[in-house]
Amino acid sequence: MGEAFQCYPIVVGIVSHIDLNTLDALARSCRLIHDGLIQYRTSLMAATLRCSREAVPVDPEQTLRYRARASDWNYMDDGRNYSGKAGSCARDLVTECRRCADVICRNCAIKPPLSTALRERHRRLCVTCAKAPIAALASPALDPSLPLDSDAVQRAICQCDTEGVWLCQPCGHSIRNADHDYKGIWRWRTKYGGFTGIGDGDRGVICGRAEACLAAREREQETDCDAEDARGNTLVPWSTGSSSGTPTPGSGSGSGPPHSGTPPGGGAGFPFPTNGTIESIIDEMRHQRTPSPQLGPGYERHEIEGIGGIVKRKLVRMVRVGACVPEWEDEKGSGNKILAREVNGAARSWCGWCWRVIPGDKDKKQVAKQ
Repeated sequence: MGEAFQCYPIVVGIVSHIDLNTLDALARSCRLIHDGLIQYRTSLMAATLRCSREAVPVDPEQTLRYRARASDWNYMDDGRNYSGKAGSCARDLVTECRRCADVICRNCAIKPPLSTALRERHRRLCVTCAKAPIAALASPALDPSLPLDSDAVQRAICQCDTEGVWLCQPCGHSIRNADHDYKGIWRWRTKYGGFTGIGDGDRGVICGRAEACLAAREREQETDCDAEDARGNTLVPWSTGSSSGTPTPGSGSGSGPPHSGTPPGGGAGFPFPTNGTIESIIDEMRHQRTPSPQLGPGYERHEIEGIGGIVKRKLVRMVRVGACVPEWEDEKGSGNKILAREVNGAARSWCGWCWRVIPGDKDKKQVAKQ
């Protein structure tokens, strides 16, 4: 090993995958390795791992907002995307995002959530994923025969509670909303019993791994085409200043704020006229958008006659849906006991933050027996 660190190509290949902190720890491991690294000190420090956002310029106008959002947990629920960064990227602490595997530094990572929020990250697994070998739940899947204490499996499981949360800004800004929505699904689900028909077939809460579930099946998904097309359309429907898809200054889609002196109905971007009745507004909003020929009915787009004879289009697609998770009697009617087995570590669960499996007590007991 010491002789290998005397060879410059080998040393550069190793250093290009570690940050400055790891390089310093490597140099302190033994004198032979230290002597091999110190002779290439200047070039090795420049060859260490770099953040993937290092080339992104620092925007002075968004620096304060970015710092406030990155340092305060309450900003995590903001759904907007920001392309700026707080400052220059660091070189001393650089590693991959635990979810998307993008290389980020400590300045581009989110602030670690509070320790009390760790219990909110658990997602329940279906029976198939709960009984499968824990190595099969890794991404990419590992050899099922690998034990839990192997290095490959340890790198693939969730370590948010031990080594901390390391997520990039795009992956980390929405985890709080996802936790809130998942809790809301269970609170709504516990209010209905099996006699209502909810929970039969594919109507229960799906597996936490979603489409990556081992027991996932393809099912038809219906989407309202009007809402889907409007979401992907860059032209504001009520904007009359342009017909080419370029937003007008008063439409609210531009970078600048709307003029406060423009009265309601006076600007081109205001949606409703001041002298219009409710009936005329509804009729105008109903006929203002003419679908293009490419958005006509076809194999996936189905025309359905709705209430009042209005023809609506439904987009029918085949999507992979995870299997339904089991529900326990002691959880019904009590919101405090929801996911209690997963939070306490008694059952295997799925981390909604880093999208990795969280071993349960049964998995740990099997390792102890071996």
